[in-house]
Amino acid sequence: MSASHYPGSEAFKGIPTACISDALDTFGINGGLEGLKALGPGMALAGPAYTLQYEPVPEGETAQAGEFIDEVPEGHVVVIANGGRQYCTVWGDLLTHAAKIRGLRGTVIDGCCRDATAILQTGYPLFSLGSYMKSGKNRVRLAARQVPVTISSTVVCPGDIVAADDSGVIVIPKDVAEQAYRRVKEIEAMEERILLDLQNGMPMKEARIKHRYNQYALRVNV
Repeated sequence: MSASHYPGSEAFKGIPTACISDALDTFGINGGLEGLKALGPGMALAGPAYTLQYEPVPEGETAQAGEFIDEVPEGHVVVIANGGRQYCTVWGDLLTHAAKIRGLRGTVIDGCCRDATAILQTGYPLFSLGSYMKSGKNRVRLAARQVPVTISSTVVCPGDIVAADDSGVIVIPKDVAEQAYRRVKEIEAMEERILLDLQNGMPMKEARIKHRYNQYALRVNV
């Protein structure tokens, strides 16, 4: 099969995260951000990561809300590493409106958002561990931006491609994005051939063998 042209992060828009995961498995790359879910059904995003690292505020100190939104380039996905904290939030409705105005593609939070109803009304794609009403002011603070961050054992670097849908959130390392995209196209074509054979009455086991379905699986050392 000839190699597909890779047009950049936009190429992953609309591709199911399950297919991307299968492609990354063939390179031995995890990429999944466990536990993060869409704030509402049907949300999806794909774009380069703009990373933010948060940390707790020491007892007795104060800290204002993180100021970063004005610096995020258009077309990027905000990735906030808040250490899985769910006792306070780092995103709300005002940031959502600012992000939409700036043309951002969505936000991914290892933690919680608030103003869930207002965010849902905007249709802005947001993925997090959940929602909670407590502000992050004086509880957590922005420690660094555009640095590698770790979310559920997966390292996310600035510029890595983030994709998300109802099945979850996955990160494609930028240095393998082109190869991953080509593998995704191979997998999509393979699954289309299997579906066609199923519709023509072929048993699943036979169709999978015929089209080498298990070739596209996690690479393991044996």
